[in-house]
Amino acid sequence: MIKSKSTLLVLQGTIIPYEERRNCRSKRLSMHIGKDKVRVTIPTRASKREIQEFVTVNQEWILKNWLKMQEKLTEAAEKHYLSEKAFPLLGQPIPFQTQITNRKRVTLRYFDEGHRIEIYLPAGIPPEQHQSVLREIIEKWLRRKGHEIFQSKLDQFSVLMDVKYNTFRLKEQKTRWGSCSSKGNINLNWRAIMAPEAVVNYLVIHELAHLRYMNHSQDFWEFVGRYCSDYAAQRDWLKVNGESLTLN
Repeated sequence: MIKSKSTLLVLQGTIIPYEERRNCRSKRLSMHIGKDKVRVTIPTRASKREIQEFVTVNQEWILKNWLKMQEKLTEAAEKHYLSEKAFPLLGQPIPFQTQITNRKRVTLRYFDEGHRIEIYLPAGIPPEQHQSVLREIIEKWLRRKGHEIFQSKLDQFSVLMDVKYNTFRLKEQKTRWGSCSSKGNINLNWRAIMAPEAVVNYLVIHELAHLRYMNHSQDFWEFVGRYCSDYAAQRDWLKVNGESLTLN
């Protein structure tokens, strides 16, 4: 049986999330420095005094290794995301720059000239949180831009294909890139907006074609082929590269 208790340690002004876990299988006190907290595993019979003494004796070691861990996490985050300095839109890289400012909110500005983005990060955001903050604001921007682009293409191709859809929603579906209901409601996966434009066109045409054929019959694919002659290549591109359409 395992019981845990979470609190905070304050060592030389550094606040460290701290957790005590009692484990009936443990024979001695032990300590682990994790990404988000320090954990002490405690034998069932250990007293509060023994725990306190254990932490006190090891406090310099805790602080030293906690700071090392946070430094590694910060470096990893910057290498993983910030060093790339670009993300895809319709298969084309959109470069971005980050600036630390005195603004209170994270803001993003898109410049049509040069198709580039500037992201302003408040100085109060810890460096180890930069990656997640950037991912969040870029995803929001991509969703807005994606909705605009998909809406335009749905309107364009629905006229060309002589079909009418009811509503359109942008979603994040884990296993599907799009869907079309019998009521004419179309859903498209926002992540697809990072794919090349030919792939995006194929997805739009595919879902609109379901307004004529609610299946994947030969007639359906022939209808798709009228407006996307290389649909097989675009479908295969998604199968091979779909997992790469992510900001993680």
